[in-house]
Amino acid sequence: MRQTVGDMVRSLAVVLGFVAIILVITLRPHPDPIKRVEVAPVLAVARAQAGFPVLIAGAGTTGFVPTSVRWEPTDATKPDPVWHIGYVTPEEQYVEISESATASERFIPEQTAKGAPLDPVVIDGTTWQRFESESRKSLVRVEPKLTTVVAGTLDWAGLQSVAAGLSASATA
Repeated sequence: MRQTVGDMVRSLAVVLGFVAIILVITLRPHPDPIKRVEVAPVLAVARAQAGFPVLIAGAGTTGFVPTSVRWEPTDATKPDPVWHIGYVTPEEQYVEISESATASERFIPEQTAKGAPLDPVVIDGTTWQRFESESRKSLVRVEPKLTTVVAGTLDWAGLQSVAAGLSASATA
């Protein structure tokens, strides 16, 4: 019965020290899992309403996980809708495909993160304009009444491969 408050505090400190050591050893941060989204419903609506072929990643994109999909106007395209689908690659890079029939001059700067234009590149006989910003690289193809953008954190070869494999017949 000769214990003091100091003895109790020291005992509690020893116990808390052991608990802290166990927590340090056993707790591991878990990365956020990639959340797959359902593409088919939005793709069906976009293909039914769009006056252009709605494209998704096709050949050469095995393992790409769709993480975002939209068929709606953006600030730069209102009231014209934009088809957007974003993927995470097996190497954990991001790539997105955006298409719109908008005539807005703000669409390309919006989709390329205000990227600076670089030399164009020809992919499967079609000329694509390259853009680069701090956050992404982009390939832009402008056709009459349709602009297609393939952008992301991939290197140029990866973006060109995605652009070459775009498909209007693929299903999600």
